[in-house]
Amino acid sequence: MLLPRWLIKLGFYLLYNQMAFTYDTVAWVVSFGQWADWRRLVFQFLQSGPTLELAYGTGGLMVDMAAAGLNPAGIDVSPYMARLASRRLSRNGLPMRLCRAKAQRLPFPDNYFANVIATFPTNYIFEPDTVAEIYRVLSTNPTGRLIIVIEGQLRGPWPIRPFIDWLYRISDQRDFPPRHTFPIFAEYDLDARWQMVDHNGAAARMLIADKAPQVDNLT
Repeated sequence: MLLPRWLIKLGFYLLYNQMAFTYDTVAWVVSFGQWADWRRLVFQFLQSGPTLELAYGTGGLMVDMAAAGLNPAGIDVSPYMARLASRRLSRNGLPMRLCRAKAQRLPFPDNYFANVIATFPTNYIFEPDTVAEIYRVLSTNPTGRLIIVIEGQLRGPWPIRPFIDWLYRISDQRDFPPRHTFPIFAEYDLDARWQMVDHNGAAARMLIADKAPQVDNLT
């Protein structure tokens, strides 16, 4: 039995807003401490060049990318997450290239980013306006890439793991993403593929989509 959808939406809204200060703790608990490791799997697919993170949350991956020598930018709509991420970057002496914006309207120029990243996104990532904006800001030369961590593969002690798996099911997280995933990307010339990744004990299901190269029409 699933929880009422309004209750699920309310829970996620509070987690990303007024209860954002609990986000890292909740993520750690439901993943047995694997949340950050799942996020870092994006590094295997990153290309050199400007990188944008959609919905950066508390800024954990932003810090990891900066520590790896990247200079990422990030967008998020939550002012609560923005404050937490800003504090985290400041504590680490890192630049704050953070914007309050929606993924459906990115405040960046065309063909700019080599990578666009999203980790554990909600359904916004598959909305036509979001996909169109991702395509617009991804670079053409070299070919830009969208990297999404969809679902971490839960590993943990048996007595607790079934309970956590039950929480995923009743919150309707086992049926994500929707089946129309690939068609929506193909409509916007993004060549998408599933990728199962297992690295240093962290395993996740990921979606990688490369921007189709533009072909000049010679007349």
